[in-house]
Amino acid sequence: MSLKFFAINSLVLLFLSCSPNDKILLIANKKANCTGVAPQKCLQIKNEGEIDWTYLYSDIEGFDYVEGFYYRLKVNVSEVENPPADGSSLKYYLVEILEKSRAPLNIDQGSWLVTRVKDRDSFARNPFIKIDLSQNVINGNTSCNRFSANIEVTDNQVDITELSSTEMMCRDIEVETLFLDAMARIASYTLKNDKLQLLDINKELLIECTYLKSE
Repeated sequence: MSLKFFAINSLVLLFLSCSPNDKILLIANKKANCTGVAPQKCLQIKNEGEIDWTYLYSDIEGFDYVEGFYYRLKVNVSEVENPPADGSSLKYYLVEILEKSRAPLNIDQGSWLVTRVKDRDSFARNPFIKIDLSQNVINGNTSCNRFSANIEVTDNQVDITELSSTEMMCRDIEVETLFLDAMARIASYTLKNDKLQLLDINKELLIECTYLKSE
C-alpha cells in the first residue's frame, strides 16, 4: 500500500513539475489592504516582466508566506469554477520556491522597541513605536500610556505633529516625560542593521530602537 501511495505521489509531482500550466510568479515583501466582500490583507503578485503589483485574494496552496521577503515562485495554476466575489478565479499551487530574498527594512515595517531615550537606556518597561506611512500615523506606548501623532517623512526628514497620549497614572512618569519630549523634537532618522535612530535638528540622538517584527 505504501509503495502504491509513493508511486501515485511521484506521478502527481512529476505532473506538476511538467505541467503547461506552470508559471513564474513574483511575490512582494508585504501584504496590502484589499477589499472583496469585506476588507482583508492580500498577497501582492505579478508576472515576470510586469511593473505593477496586483492583489491575490486567495492563498497559494503549499506556500508558507513570511512578510519581509520577496519571493520568486514556480506555481501551477488552474481555473476555479464559480469563484467567490472576494476570491481569485485562479487556484495557485506551489511547485518550487526559486528565490527568497529579504527586503530592505523600512521604518514603517513592523514595530520598533525603544532601547534608548537620550541618555537613558534602562527601563522597567520599554516604550515601543509603530509607523504607518500609508496613513501618516505614528503610535505606540510611552512605557505607560498609549500615544499617537501625525508623521510626514521625506527622504530621511521627519515631521511629527499633533502628538497626544492617554492619561493613565504611571509609576515612572520620568520615562514617559522624557520619551514624549524626545518625540516632539524628532527631525530626521537613520536606519542601519535593524537599528532605527531618531535625531533632532542638530543630528543628536533622541531615541534609538531595535526592530521587532512585521505584523
